[in-house]
Amino acid sequence: MQEPNYLRIIQNELAFQPRQIETVLALVAEGATVPFIARYRKERTGELDENQIRDIIDLDKRERSLYQAKMTALNGIEEQGSLTPELRSNIELAKTLKEVEDIYAPYRLKKKTKAMMAIEKGFQPVADAIRQNGNLTIPANLAESYPREEIIEWAIEIIAAEISSDAKIRDTQRQYLNAKGEVVSKTRSEKMLEKLNEKTRGEVKKFDIYANFAVMVSKIKPYQTLALNRGENLGILGVKMEKDDESYDLVKRTFARGLLIPELEEAVKKGHAALFKSVETEIRGALTERAEDESIRTFQQNLGNLLMTKPEYGKKVLAIDPGYRTGCKIAVLDELGNPVEFSKVFLHQEDQAVEILRKLEAKYAVGVVVIGNGTGSEETVELVRKAMEKPMYLVNESGASVYSASPVAQEEFPDLDVTDRGTVSIARRYIDPLSELVKIPVGSIGVGMYQHDIAEKKLEERLGFTVEDTVNRVGVNVNLASVHVLNHISGFDKRIAKKVYNNRPYKSRKQLQKVLSEKAYEQAIGFLRIPGSPERFDNTNIHPEQYELANFIVEQGIRADDFASFEARLKSIYPEANRGTVEFIRESYEAIGADPRTRSSHTEVGKKMAAGALKAGDIVTGTVRNVVAFGAFVDIGLKNDGLVHVSQIADAYVKDPMDFVRVGEKRKVRIVAIDEQTGKIQLSMKGLEGR
Repeated sequence: MQEPNYLRIIQNELAFQPRQIETVLALVAEGATVPFIARYRKERTGELDENQIRDIIDLDKRERSLYQAKMTALNGIEEQGSLTPELRSNIELAKTLKEVEDIYAPYRLKKKTKAMMAIEKGFQPVADAIRQNGNLTIPANLAESYPREEIIEWAIEIIAAEISSDAKIRDTQRQYLNAKGEVVSKTRSEKMLEKLNEKTRGEVKKFDIYANFAVMVSKIKPYQTLALNRGENLGILGVKMEKDDESYDLVKRTFARGLLIPELEEAVKKGHAALFKSVETEIRGALTERAEDESIRTFQQNLGNLLMTKPEYGKKVLAIDPGYRTGCKIAVLDELGNPVEFSKVFLHQEDQAVEILRKLEAKYAVGVVVIGNGTGSEETVELVRKAMEKPMYLVNESGASVYSASPVAQEEFPDLDVTDRGTVSIARRYIDPLSELVKIPVGSIGVGMYQHDIAEKKLEERLGFTVEDTVNRVGVNVNLASVHVLNHISGFDKRIAKKVYNNRPYKSRKQLQKVLSEKAYEQAIGFLRIPGSPERFDNTNIHPEQYELANFIVEQGIRADDFASFEARLKSIYPEANRGTVEFIRESYEAIGADPRTRSSHTEVGKKMAAGALKAGDIVTGTVRNVVAFGAFVDIGLKNDGLVHVSQIADAYVKDPMDFVRVGEKRKVRIVAIDEQTGKIQLSMKGLEGR
């Protein structure tokens, strides 16, 4: 089999120019990172962004893996002496790894299939005769050795295997089920539900909507796929694709028209059953992959918006991790986010708690109070109100406990106990969300949907890209950044990050050449800031390789519109310079020392409202906490976040909530309903844009 033209495949699927694809793959082969290529080689790639670059890299890897899988299958089957022209064609035409694996699976088994054994026993002529759908005559040599029923049974196995592995029949079945197939689910019987553990039985109510559910494959929504998978995995739901007569008739028509002899009818039924099960598994796998990709995409966008929250350095912070039985843990942090004292108060010992809080406020001149949004947060807010008049913010504490018990936290705070580490983390989420959240497993941050049902490796890899892109987009002060943030810098790994961290401080980017290899320096240096350096561009996005060009542009006052007039001179300094290069250097120079994180997503606690003060029809301001396929969850200061259903996000039709709302935004919402029993809140954004 000839190796494919990967460049042509990528070009056809992604619609990029061959030069762009070749450039990206060549740069990656040289060791360039995605952030570096996107920012400092955009003249070569034609302005491709990080996602487009990764699409090229991923598709190239996928196609190369597919080719290797095909070669493995072809060689493996040929070694067994079983490679027929039809099998070869089926493998070579396969479009996915799953298709290749399905074809190759019977030949990888140590135990032979019934069809293989039937062929070895010499029953192929009988299978061929049955396929003719006419009078069936058993060869004399077989009739003398085996009973007629056994001969026919073995022959049927051969035909059934041929049907289930036939690429054309499979493709027809796949197309039909994708277009007209239906996924159905039902709640398991009471007897089966009783066998579930207590925790899982408590989940049954959540799947009531899927208790008697049916939806076309072509219309199923990604979040429905993930919900069905979860219900099935928990043992609460039975999920399958429905067989129908048309599905069977498609296979039947491949072999004969009209009536079939009983033996052929049985073979077709058996082959169709095996084929249907296999294609069902394939389609549901494809639906799951699509749903996971959509869920990860949503998570990536939410996470990116959250990480771009404006930092709040310069204030002394009193942080509280609320709790009833074990008390409220307190940490006081200085203006740079370093913990200076810890304490604890109990909600039921109000007078003593108020006194402790007042002493801490006076001792450290506390500027702001940060409270985790977990159990007891409302009571903690009221306690703080009685102790002091300071701005208070509620912070999402998802993942704080995971971080506090992690090796990262143990290394950062070896002398603190788990609870104190968690409280510091809550405070630092207010001070600098990006620097703090990079320490937490991304799946635990709490801005996704069904993330615990997605393959961990896949989720971590994709979300890791978001963290990487965000850290490099923001850039870091190399003399202040933690080793955990440095670890995400282009060209760095844990070893390099620790080496750079341990050799601080640096007075200029040039000093880093003594610490970094030539390649690591090239890939990383543009993303590292050194305020106060004698080189003015060391605190910008401008790469040292562009400094000579930047000096000329700044001194001559050149702007993008002037490029044509200075093109020859600019290219003599920097051969790849174009209008975009000039624009990038001007923007970077004019934003010296600026932080692109300008939007605050912290929720300030408002004035105390009387119980039941909010009612349907009221318009309030809330903070968007999570955006999912079916809507957005908004914090309006009550115990539970309210849901703005996708149909209530805008006056226009909303296909994707991400197009209209993002995590961290402050938005006006109208209360539609508050269920006092369940605490569920329904909200609407309709008619409120611009208010």
